[in-house]
Amino acid sequence: KWCSTCSQVTTNNLPTPTVPTMPPNANISRRSNGLASKATVSTQDLDNDPALQSVRTLKSLKGTEIAIDGVIYDIADFVHPGGEVVKFFGGNDVTVQYRMIHPYHTGKHLEKMKMVGKVVDYEAEYKFDTEFERDIKREVFKIVRRGREFGTPGYFFRAFCYIGFFFFMQYNFATSTTFFNYNNWYESGVVLAIAFGIAQAFIGLNVQHDANHGAASKRPWVNDLLGFGTDLIGSNKWNWMAQHWNHHAYTNHRDKDPDSFSSEPMFAFNDYPPGHPKKKWFHKYQGAYFIFLLGFYWLSTVFNPQVIDLRHRGSQYIGFQMENDYIVKRRKVAI
Repeated sequence: KWCSTCSQVTTNNLPTPTVPTMPPNANISRRSNGLASKATVSTQDLDNDPALQSVRTLKSLKGTEIAIDGVIYDIADFVHPGGEVVKFFGGNDVTVQYRMIHPYHTGKHLEKMKMVGKVVDYEAEYKFDTEFERDIKREVFKIVRRGREFGTPGYFFRAFCYIGFFFFMQYNFATSTTFFNYNNWYESGVVLAIAFGIAQAFIGLNVQHDANHGAASKRPWVNDLLGFGTDLIGSNKWNWMAQHWNHHAYTNHRDKDPDSFSSEPMFAFNDYPPGHPKKKWFHKYQGAYFIFLLGFYWLSTVFNPQVIDLRHRGSQYIGFQMENDYIVKRRKVAI
């Protein structure tokens, strides 16, 4: 399947991992046409560099370490342009997440981080740098050009309008004296509830979404601030990131995309074959009850006990580690 956001190809649900391919002199050719390269450290470099002689498993990664293409990097003192939030991923193999969010990077970019070893159990999950990927990127770059990846003045104008609309509706919803007894239709509690819900959707689908992707601004503090819009509408910034970043990394993968199975067994977003244990008899009717049950979605976000320990269960299920210092320190304030 193709993930338009991630610019990658996945052999969704196939048991055998694919091996990444790389054309000759890709770094040189792609610098000339503005496309990213496959950032790797060669086997010869790994064998010759004493700093990379530490061979470990992925499960042994420390909270200040990440793995990309089988190489371990220590990010404890790394000053990331996107801010400290990069430490959110400590303790994990972030090969897919890294390539998803850095479409312009070449092999030189990874040299900015401290390499401390390699993992012995790394297996490539996608084919990167295929002709299909390069073609898609060329088309995307025609629309989202260099220097235009972050929020434009128009984006911030809309964002502040959405934020203002949210607080306006929150105030009216909380202070309304005509919720049930009203003279005009727009004073009805139902109308207020619908408008307030739309205001929350503007925050969730626009403001916090782009900010928690690190895409609202080049200034990390702006992304951090606007990212807390998630909490403003009843969810949690760090749990949302754990689920959503993995969703983009493994879009529609029935075993690794938390969004694809987070609503089971009530809904089945995956096309399971007949007889599959996750395919229930009532799923044939989910088109009829989908909207009704979706109205109770807020219950699973506002009253989600995962805000206490910041261990998103869907991300944990796919092996994402959330025990690094960055996350642990935020458990005290997440609630």
